[in-house]
Amino acid sequence: MKLAEAILQNLDEAICLFDPQGELVFANKAAEEFFGRNSTELKGAEISDLFGKAPDLALFLGKTLSEGRPYSGKDIQLEAGRPATVDLAIVPFYPEAKLEGALLCFREHLDLPEREDFQFDSLLYLLGTIAHEVKNPLSGIKGAAQILKAALPNKEAAEAVQLILKEADRLNAVVQGYLAITRKPALHPVNIHEIIEYALQVMDPAVKEQNITVQKSYDPSLPIIAGDESKLLQVLINLLKNAVEAVSTKKFERILSISTRPSHEYALIHEPPGRASGRNPGRARCLRKQRWVVIGIQDTGAGIPREEQARIFLPYYTRKEGGSGLGLALSKKIIRDHGGIIRVKSTLGSGTTFSVYLPFQTETLRIPEKKR
Repeated sequence: MKLAEAILQNLDEAICLFDPQGELVFANKAAEEFFGRNSTELKGAEISDLFGKAPDLALFLGKTLSEGRPYSGKDIQLEAGRPATVDLAIVPFYPEAKLEGALLCFREHLDLPEREDFQFDSLLYLLGTIAHEVKNPLSGIKGAAQILKAALPNKEAAEAVQLILKEADRLNAVVQGYLAITRKPALHPVNIHEIIEYALQVMDPAVKEQNITVQKSYDPSLPIIAGDESKLLQVLINLLKNAVEAVSTKKFERILSISTRPSHEYALIHEPPGRASGRNPGRARCLRKQRWVVIGIQDTGAGIPREEQARIFLPYYTRKEGGSGLGLALSKKIIRDHGGIIRVKSTLGSGTTFSVYLPFQTETLRIPEKKR
């Protein structure tokens, strides 16, 4: 039995055992981590205590306990003190050929993109190529205009050349902006809380003008992460700006909340042989156990309709008058270039939460190649 319990405690999948009365009698470490409570605190809890807004789970658990019928589901949306998406199974527990309870087995997951957003990447590549090709002749035009200005005695001609120089500077700023967009992030150690505070400082005039209350909840134990400070700042300012605009439409409860925490969930990411580490000789495959810093930006605005939530990250998609539709698309690309993810959860009338996941912890697991 000690060996069996040790195996259960080391599983990445959360396991909860319920007795015939539907009370929890065992939870492994993965379940403790998911719920943020130890097994002593969880003991005796019913499934409705764990997942307050999931009446179907209580129904299915009851069926399993009374009839021995298993149930399973994928991409199930649950509330466990926080929103979560899980794959789960409820199976009857037969320790000695007698039904003595039910096991709830589940794994939380993130929807990691398995392919690049080719349409947007192609657009950025095109912009970068054009910007690079325009930059050199633009410098020549500006240099020639400066020489021409010095040689012209006519005031009107000099003013026309000055206009050329002004427009050349403006176009150069546009070109530099496109080149900056297409540049990959330069990763170095950054303190994510310092970047958040700077972004809040930038947005402070708009926050005060709209009489918005800012609530902060930071986890001081978070480690330094690898990031590009300027690009992460660009993302946070964009998300904060959207949140300020969202709550500005309300007369009361203009609240903007920003929080940080380590992720409850993680992903197992496959790596080809030899890539994860120079100490991975031969043909061993690797899995990286990835966790994240999670930055949450929540507003009390009108919310985003469900049918639009899947489209808000598409380039040029916007509902704002005069909006470019590139802010969220660029934010998604920047975070993806950092190896992270942006998720959105919104309820009409209640507000929207954007969660930014940035990698901070990796544990490499080596899987030896099978001999043929």
